[in-house]
Amino acid sequence: MKKNKTYLLCSVLILALAFFSCQKKIEKEYNWAYPVAGDWTLKASVDGEEVAGPFELKVYNTSFGQDSIWLDDYNGNFYQVKFKAKVDMSSLTFQTAGSTNAISGYDINVKVMEGKVINKDSLSFKVEFSDDPGTVYSVSGHRTTSYDEYMQR
Repeated sequence: MKKNKTYLLCSVLILALAFFSCQKKIEKEYNWAYPVAGDWTLKASVDGEEVAGPFELKVYNTSFGQDSIWLDDYNGNFYQVKFKAKVDMSSLTFQTAGSTNAISGYDINVKVMEGKVINKDSLSFKVEFSDDPGTVYSVSGHRTTSYDEYMQR
């Protein structure tokens, strides 16, 4: 009888091990714009003095191909803008010489310089708005959810 219980216990353990070892691992899929794309918590400064922040900026892919991204201050906490910028995914950089704001009723152009993602978790760029010519904002911050948290590492 003791031998049967041991045999039964071993059989259950082997079946459980076989079941759990055969579970398919689910890999996250990302669109082509990742790791530039994401939700970013940023601050803006002019000449080293903080003028806005923290605020959230969403960066995501466009439907126009794999060379542009949207930058969207969707809640208007910094500057009420949504615009496209050219992106180079090999160097994780982005810029635009003069993109038109996509938010209706606020017709301005946006110029982004030196946009880059550092270590997949930090973002920085300089920006100038046509309704505030000559003022260059330095914007920088971090991913709202870190790359490692997002990747569940």
